[in-house]
Amino acid sequence: MYRILARGLRIFFDTLTGQSVDWHMQCLEKTQWLKKKELQQLQLRRLKKLLSYAYEKVPFYHRSFRKGNFRPSDLKTLADLRKVPVLRKSDIRDNLSQLVSTDYSRTDLEVFTTSGTSATPLRFYRSMTELSWARGAEFRAYGWGGYRLGDKMALIWGYEPEQTRSFVFKFYHLFMRQRILNVSVMSEKSMSSFARSLVRFKPDFVKGYSAATNVFANYLLKNQQFDIRPRAAFTSAATLLPHHRKAIEKAFNCKVYDVYGSREISGTAAQCGQHEGLHVSDENVVLEIVKDGETASVGEDGQIYLTNLQSHAMPFIRYDIGDIGRSFPNECPCGRKLSLMKPFGRTYEYLVNNDGTFTTLRDLQQVFEDIPIVDFQISQEDRDEIVVRIVTRSGYNQTHTDFIEEHIKMRGKAKIRVELVDALPKERSGKTKHIITKLHG
Repeated sequence: MYRILARGLRIFFDTLTGQSVDWHMQCLEKTQWLKKKELQQLQLRRLKKLLSYAYEKVPFYHRSFRKGNFRPSDLKTLADLRKVPVLRKSDIRDNLSQLVSTDYSRTDLEVFTTSGTSATPLRFYRSMTELSWARGAEFRAYGWGGYRLGDKMALIWGYEPEQTRSFVFKFYHLFMRQRILNVSVMSEKSMSSFARSLVRFKPDFVKGYSAATNVFANYLLKNQQFDIRPRAAFTSAATLLPHHRKAIEKAFNCKVYDVYGSREISGTAAQCGQHEGLHVSDENVVLEIVKDGETASVGEDGQIYLTNLQSHAMPFIRYDIGDIGRSFPNECPCGRKLSLMKPFGRTYEYLVNNDGTFTTLRDLQQVFEDIPIVDFQISQEDRDEIVVRIVTRSGYNQTHTDFIEEHIKMRGKAKIRVELVDALPKERSGKTKHIITKLHG
């Protein structure tokens, strides 16, 4: 009965905000079972439509396509997408007004900014239709972990103060049966209060930023009096490192389902119950893995380029999002033919070796998988010394420090120094910068 009420409430809010999340989720629930060839044909149709529209209605793309000697009619297969120029963050900063379709007034669009983790925050626009597709994909992904609308959800998320004071905000989360720990004001006091409320609330699911959920999970592991047992946890907004996953699963005694997306293009990919990789929302997104300007081989790491098939108001076509990932060769045992991939981190998360090569976060993260830590940060001031700052958990000892110093392998003679600290600085979103170096570029 409550699920029927919750769905009715969501449809009401869809109408109120000009979205149609429920309808789009129902569409995606059906298309996820299409055959691989049918999914590719659907992608190709939507891609052709997007490219033609961008060429006709978006000044930046009309100019960019002509400069690159590309016409939408040149696209015959999905592979032909590599003929299209890449969209960089600098392009968006320098050409924002020219990237919005002439069919739309910017007052009719939702304005967003990125968190600015890697650089100056990025400003951009999204339409209600695009947001509906993306949020429909997100709700579909939560369903893969067992979530149904109306189930109780604990949110470890970031909200602005004016949002949380809004009557509509409070009403929506109350009737959707959600409890919130705002990572913008995360502290021992707020985590204690949240934990006590969750013991009474008994959430069916937990959803949160990866790093912030890890911090809360470690708080629960340290304070064993809180018995919180959801059916699953969903993480997103940052790389889910192996030691994060282990801490969250141990604290909540449930499986973690990782969700990949961004403010620019949300609902991009997510794990199903098989945990074989992350299913790409192929109906909404074309995800490319590119290495040295060419399509990477299956299983090979490369840069992630995203094309949002629903972003007509402000198209994101071959967008270099700044992440590294790889595609998977096999189909998932769950039966869905959606593409499989795995993100590994940001392109700027690397250290510079003495010989001029690089060591990435992907190369380093396994070192910390089985060590009792809350989090880590690796700082490089120069090529001769690397400082590893560790926030420890109970059970950490000198043996673990020795292990870290021995297994962080850098090419050259850089000295590895481990410092034990009480806390690491965080972004407003609750994220930790795991790699800090002044040697990039």
